[in-house]
Amino acid sequence: MLKSSNAEKQQYYQKRTAPFEALIKGFFKKEESIIAECRADPSTAAPKLFFLSELMLDIASNYLVLNGIGQAVLNTKDEESLGNAKKSVSKALIYLQNIVTGKVDATFSEYEEALSELAAVDAARRYQLVKKLGLSISLLKIAYGSNTKWRWVFVDMEAHSAAVSKNLLDLKKAQSNKDPSSADYEPLLYHSHFAKKMLSDAADRFHSRYMLATKSKEDLWKAGNFLSALRRIHLIFNERDAAEEVKKKYDSWIAQLGAETKKAETKN
Repeated sequence: MLKSSNAEKQQYYQKRTAPFEALIKGFFKKEESIIAECRADPSTAAPKLFFLSELMLDIASNYLVLNGIGQAVLNTKDEESLGNAKKSVSKALIYLQNIVTGKVDATFSEYEEALSELAAVDAARRYQLVKKLGLSISLLKIAYGSNTKWRWVFVDMEAHSAAVSKNLLDLKKAQSNKDPSSADYEPLLYHSHFAKKMLSDAADRFHSRYMLATKSKEDLWKAGNFLSALRRIHLIFNERDAAEEVKKKYDSWIAQLGAETKKAETKN
């Protein structure tokens, strides 16, 4: 079996990647156009920012494809494409944070008005976006590999994703979501389950980072903060048993934080 030369591999790589690079270029031009529209009329910006978030995830997907082609054809990880994919996911998060707050401990009343500006974006589309956001981060982690230097950085990215997933959910509609015949019934139901799982996972990841890497009280505090947000949602949905289980976990971690703080003070 004949082996391809490096030049032939590079030529084949460029041929395979050209369509995806063209798509990415077009997506960025679209982004520039929509940003100009947002600046021209900020009152209509929210749905456009939502679309920009979707667009950034499409760009990230194409960068991940470029990395896949590079690994298949050139037998090497495309660090540039992976870095650009990571940047695109981060931009997707920022666009969403500019609609609703990125604060996980924000109450619904703090961002309810901002969320109302997304009335044109139905529950199904919101749920699809938060799912795609979570999937994009998972694929990015897989592409980088388990030994990447970004391992613990992804904890923050996933936490930001959990926060905006929670804040994009219309809690009032989700709480009163009782009609299975409604078009919004399943998306709201699935979104609420997804948001709760994201918050729980984010809390666990901060706690793991504290235990395995940083020993930073800030990580332990963040873990408790995400548990607190999760408990509030359980209470909103009258899920008392689940709320109590989260409280027990929260109390345990806060006690751990108190012990670590006291230990640090004793050393000083």
